[in-house]
Amino acid sequence: MTFNTKVDDSLQVQDVIGQTNQPGSIQFEDVICFYDPAYAHVKPQNYLASIPINSHTGIEKGHVYACLKQLNIIAEEGIVELKKFSDDNVTGEFSLRWNEHNLEGTIQTLKSINRYDEEKVKMMLDEEESFIEQIKKDESNDGVERI
Repeated sequence: MTFNTKVDDSLQVQDVIGQTNQPGSIQFEDVICFYDPAYAHVKPQNYLASIPINSHTGIEKGHVYACLKQLNIIAEEGIVELKKFSDDNVTGEFSLRWNEHNLEGTIQTLKSINRYDEEKVKMMLDEEESFIEQIKKDESNDGVERI
């Protein structure tokens, strides 16, 4: 997610990697990472939240919905807090905070009211092969589609 706020051209803010904002605005970005630990070696500290899943069995739609609901709440609060940060000459740092306790509470609430979807969403690790690549491999017509 990305959001920004307008600020005085003179305000200079530096991010964690040392880049300074463009005059007149502060842009903030953060990411949620869904990953399979068997295939990806993710550093959780690099993300707002890192959520391990099994790419073969997938993740329940209800869990994804709860994550998106939590992300929406964090984004709404974050926009307000970023504006406060930009107006405050004392606060030295701005960051978003993922609340795992709230996420679990949302999941439990969804389950208790029978609105938690247990259907699995699978992670697609391989990109689908393009139609052109598929017909290139078709030896029956020398790799050429016949119409």
